[in-house]
Amino acid sequence: MDFIINENTFLISDSHFGHKAVLQREPSRLKSARANGYDDFYAFHRDLWNKAVGKKDRILHLGDLCYPGGFHYLKELLGKKQLLVGNNDVTRFTKLKTLKSWQVQRGLNLQIPNAKAIRKKLYEKYGKMMIKDDVYLNAIIADCGGERIMFSHFPVFHRKAHDRFAKSRESLDTLFALADCSLNIHGHIHSRDTNYSFCFNVSCERLGFEPKTLGEILRLWREKNRI
Repeated sequence: MDFIINENTFLISDSHFGHKAVLQREPSRLKSARANGYDDFYAFHRDLWNKAVGKKDRILHLGDLCYPGGFHYLKELLGKKQLLVGNNDVTRFTKLKTLKSWQVQRGLNLQIPNAKAIRKKLYEKYGKMMIKDDVYLNAIIADCGGERIMFSHFPVFHRKAHDRFAKSRESLDTLFALADCSLNIHGHIHSRDTNYSFCFNVSCERLGFEPKTLGEILRLWREKNRI
């Protein structure tokens, strides 16, 4: 069954629960936690999550959820949760099967009327098995709030030279164009942003470590771009 996305759905990405190295790479994590009386960033992030999200709320996490040592936090998070698999989840997400409150999205989930025709064009360009076997090619496309939105871990059309996920990301870029998407909501780049007006970064650092609803994100995106 599809994870239904609407303007009340919460979003966030790149929690990295239990990941020590990211605390050095992204110093705003510990700085914010300590400013609010926490020595443990991940406890701070958990409490912000649970303050925003209720038991019955849907929340879509756009990848890089958890590292070894951080799994226990996942048991304490409120909401009906779905993980869209990010590059750091591909060897770890299977453990989520032990938690009934989590679903996992792998591959492409096109919740749009012309999905079959779009898939066919993508398969013709790259090969059906190459697309289906690509563990890093994960995305949801849905029409919501007057926009056709691609939800993905990687941002489209934005990557460094010699990116090791280049093939997967090229397919993602092609899919964004084939589906005529107007907005890409993504994670992966943490405190940085792309230079594209059609991208919105929901990594923890960009949301103040607290999930926001799609409705709020659409409002922020339109204000930023004066749409």
